[in-house]
Amino acid sequence: MSEKETQLQQCISRLRTRLLVMCATVGLALDDACAALETGNMGQAAAVVEGDAAVDALENETDEAVLTLLARHQPAAQDLRFLVAALRIVIDLERIGDESADIAVCALKLQAPLPRQAQDHITLLADAAAALYKKAVEAFRVGDIPSALDLCRSDAESTRLEVQALRGVMEYFSQNGSKIEKSCAEMQSILVCRALNRICRRAANIGEHTVFIVKGVNMKHSAHTADAPDELRGDTRQRI
Repeated sequence: MSEKETQLQQCISRLRTRLLVMCATVGLALDDACAALETGNMGQAAAVVEGDAAVDALENETDEAVLTLLARHQPAAQDLRFLVAALRIVIDLERIGDESADIAVCALKLQAPLPRQAQDHITLLADAAAALYKKAVEAFRVGDIPSALDLCRSDAESTRLEVQALRGVMEYFSQNGSKIEKSCAEMQSILVCRALNRICRRAANIGEHTVFIVKGVNMKHSAHTADAPDELRGDTRQRI
């Protein structure tokens, strides 16, 4: 391996570490936003909103690092795929950070926990979003193709959970509380459900990017295993 190739690999390793740091930062924001919504912890919610600037800064730093590597080293093959995917992944991570901040804003507007019956419906969707996000990060970290493919076809299930949560929340508020209380709490609950579904979709995007990095296959608009090439259907886990 030449000195230039060695330098490129070292730079990519540092970039990968930066991406994983951003993954961890966004994951904490998501967990804290959902916890603040459930407990009514205004300090925790405010911290998530304030912390969104740090996520934005990480996105900018990563963009700059990728563009510098592309210009200086002109990488090819898997190195190039990784850099292209990194530009896409940081967008999804930044958007998940934004959605988490939006959930925290909803918690701040409510100023108190939602009624338990309404919160239970949201919690099911929140748990699913958190699980999909963690699965996406781990699939990216180790290059887990089977998990990445599962994420690629998770859209129908996340939509089903969102509809279920929305139906449950709206049914509850149609039967309980004053008109003003229902209007505010119901609206914030709907906004939270929409944000959680978008987080699920962004997690699925990270699964698509992982497949692209490891196998060089574009999985956009290929939501089912049957749409994937034969070499992606088995357990082909590969570390990036």
